[in-house]
Amino acid sequence: MVINTNIPAMNANRQLGMTGRSKAKRAEKLSSGYKINRAADDAAGLTISEKIRRQINGLTQASANTQDGVSFCQIADGALTEVQDILKRCQELATQAANETNTDEDRQNIQLEVKALSEEIDKIHETSTFNSFRVFPDAGNPPTGVSVADADIGISGSSRTVIAGNTMISFGMIGEDGINPATVVESSATGTANTDSIRNSAIAEFAVNAASSAVSKIADRYPNLFSRASSGNVQVGLELSSEGRGNRLASAGLNMVPGADSTVASYRLWVDTADYPIEGFENTSAAQKADLAGVISHEMTHLVMFDTVTSGMIGVFPEWFVEGMAQTTSGDNGWLSNRLGPSSSDAAINSFKSQITTMPYGAGYAACMYLGQVASGETEVNSTNIARGLDRLLTEVANRTHEEGTDSTTILDNAINVVTDGRFTSTADFQNSFSNSSDADSLEFMHNFLNARGTIGAGSVLGELNDPEETVFGTVSGEYSSYRVNRDNNWYSNAFGTGYTFPRNLPGSNGGGGEQTGNDREGLMLQVGSEKENEIYVKQFNISSSSLFDNMRMDVSTVAGAKATISLSQKADLKISGVRSYYGAMQNRLEHTIRNLDNVVENSTAAESGIRDADMASEMVEYSKNNILEQAGQAMLAQANQNRQGILSLLQ
Repeated sequence: MVINTNIPAMNANRQLGMTGRSKAKRAEKLSSGYKINRAADDAAGLTISEKIRRQINGLTQASANTQDGVSFCQIADGALTEVQDILKRCQELATQAANETNTDEDRQNIQLEVKALSEEIDKIHETSTFNSFRVFPDAGNPPTGVSVADADIGISGSSRTVIAGNTMISFGMIGEDGINPATVVESSATGTANTDSIRNSAIAEFAVNAASSAVSKIADRYPNLFSRASSGNVQVGLELSSEGRGNRLASAGLNMVPGADSTVASYRLWVDTADYPIEGFENTSAAQKADLAGVISHEMTHLVMFDTVTSGMIGVFPEWFVEGMAQTTSGDNGWLSNRLGPSSSDAAINSFKSQITTMPYGAGYAACMYLGQVASGETEVNSTNIARGLDRLLTEVANRTHEEGTDSTTILDNAINVVTDGRFTSTADFQNSFSNSSDADSLEFMHNFLNARGTIGAGSVLGELNDPEETVFGTVSGEYSSYRVNRDNNWYSNAFGTGYTFPRNLPGSNGGGGEQTGNDREGLMLQVGSEKENEIYVKQFNISSSSLFDNMRMDVSTVAGAKATISLSQKADLKISGVRSYYGAMQNRLEHTIRNLDNVVENSTAAESGIRDADMASEMVEYSKNNILEQAGQAMLAQANQNRQGILSLLQ
């Protein structure tokens, strides 16, 4: 017998420790209700459980999001119900007024109610909101379009023109194989028509000619790029008004409607008649006219880039690139020349370059000119070399976009890398290099560019860099048939068939020259799942009286007017019925989506519970077992220690 090493006691103590630790784990599980309280409990199970929990949380919120969509549809349907009741009352009043037993005075009294009802339609259109979000936006879809089947159709080349009444719509192609405008079912022109005096004014004629001339000159400078131009007529509406939009001289607007079979793009060129008066425009100075032509060139460049390059020119590519490219045709318009000149210091130039992201019309313009110079591979800084490089760059972007069928910054990154022969690996690399004060190459270019422009040069690629604005834009001539500005309507809708890439995330108005009304997507996207692709698009509609009545007015003051109003109210009623049917169908779809989401949440929760939750009965059995073993272990440890007391008997 030995006394220094008590092996039985050591064994009993080890077993007692194991039992104690097991008992503590069981107590932890019983107190928390989870069999996995830390990763060590079940590493694989924890990973699976957390992934399911993330999905459950996302789906639970998605169900709430979808319910908001249902509420949106219900609000829309409620408002439309009132509009439809109003239209039925209008038809009743028109029918009454059409009866020749009424006097003119009777019809005037009826007209008062008809007018008030029409105003109420506009009030419903303007004030129907959900969470302060307008249900019926001004720029929304017309409730129904002009059906191709119900209109006279004239086909010219690859474009299709629909004429219905006084409304003309051009269905043009982007110029990509496989895009068939014949797949378009319906669309319509929106906006109020310019009056005859505006349509036939000197400024309207000048704007139309200046736009055509600008595109013609751009086509000459970018011959490779224009192989991507639409082969049919892309129609652009012209609006002449003095609304004073952010102190702009002119702007270009774009509204887009995505669909399963087509994308409708509506273009508008707006000119501020407060700066360029309708009356007496023919007496405006040559400098003012050249300035307007330059601004119109900027706006038409936006349209050309969108048509030929990619929809990434809106909302995907950096603003300095989008606006800077437009400025390369119009010239700097004072953005650069008011800040820098041939004698500017290195410090002043570096300060200007560093503002590429905050001054897209100035520093962005200079960056695009530099990018064109690098892409040309030439050393001499002149408009011919810069234009050649930009043509190469934009054509590379266009080809990549059409081949890959998507819009992303990667398209521009790869194009810049290719045309600069790896000198710049990405858009960000070029941007950082240009704005860096230690970049000697961009600084040298800026000095050479400023010297080439001189003190009076517009700096446009459409002429020599030192040509003043009056020289570049003073002569309005030339024509490019695929882009036409029309004087008889504010907006023209151009429908592009299946295969067109619609940019999802469009920004709002950029301000400055290139106004892009991208937020007017005519709908809203509902996030109805836990993954980014889980979306449902809900359209919005313009239900104003002008949209419902095709810019006509209900007039029951005469028998003929009353009869016309009967037809007008009937057509409007059919439009509202169509919109209500759409929202009813969407509500049913969303309710099915909610039920499916709730079902997935329930079953996913059950699955997660099987992985994570503790079986209380099983854990209690184990806890009781460990409790008994712990007591037995304590007794055995005491017994092992007691056994050593027998040694004392040997010493007696």
